[in-house]
Amino acid sequence: MVPFSSLICAQNFYDEDPHIMELTPKNFDKVIHRTNYTSVVKFYAPWCGYCQQLKPVVKKVAKNLNGIVQVASVNCDLPKNKQLCAQNKVQGFPTLMMFRPPRVDMSKPYSQRVKLGTHASEVYKGERKMAPIVDFAASRIKNYVKRLLSLNKLEEIFKNSSRPSMILFSKKDKLSPVYKSIALDWLGIFNCFIIPNGKLNSMSPDGNLAKSYPNIYDFLQNIVTNQKNSDKSLLVIFDPHNDQYHVFKGNSLGKPQVSKFLTESIGLNPQEGPGSKRQQFIDAVARGNNKNINHDEL
Repeated sequence: MVPFSSLICAQNFYDEDPHIMELTPKNFDKVIHRTNYTSVVKFYAPWCGYCQQLKPVVKKVAKNLNGIVQVASVNCDLPKNKQLCAQNKVQGFPTLMMFRPPRVDMSKPYSQRVKLGTHASEVYKGERKMAPIVDFAASRIKNYVKRLLSLNKLEEIFKNSSRPSMILFSKKDKLSPVYKSIALDWLGIFNCFIIPNGKLNSMSPDGNLAKSYPNIYDFLQNIVTNQKNSDKSLLVIFDPHNDQYHVFKGNSLGKPQVSKFLTESIGLNPQEGPGSKRQQFIDAVARGNNKNINHDEL
């Protein structure tokens, strides 16, 4: 005879999916509300035909958004989850809900910044297809990447901030969700910027940048010509305190590779994403084994 507990566990749609977290009241707040990430949560009941139809779509959504937007689910048919579904005002199945974090004011000292609390939520009412769900979720990602229109502004940026700067010299004008998520992972550690290759311009040799940061200035002068017409992106870390720069050598912005590069460049670990304590917790929840994680450390 199959144990009753095994039958209950088998009711969950996504227990075996590495990209979707099946949540309960014990971990819902920690996963959804204690993060700077946007989350997509599917509230469902296993007996619901529409929930079953949406199951493969959500799997594709989660795979597409992996590392960019959190994707989770709650089985509202389980007694332990019923109050959680009621608290989130779930009135029918399936309900796809987006949870958006509050914005952090990076201009204020750490002690005065907005503390992560309850995220704003909204029910997704669009087409129940992968592409529109992915696009909608990506549009809800908080953006901490600033567009840089002139390299000559770097001297002022360096002077007014104690943090190193991450700059993506981008082959595209559009800011990618991946780079947005990298900025979230390193929020408060790096200032993050993007400048399209086509917008690169020559710098004044008589400016303060050349005088205050000669090594960085020489590097920038050298890459302007090569990068301006390049069909490749270039990620560079600038450490103005030491007048140093670090160039990412990867062929693409894979988050584990970027995280490793950033950690090696400045000797610090990210707040979220690959290489962080938070990611260890998220991975454990996805595996259904978060019992031994010390949540207070996150």
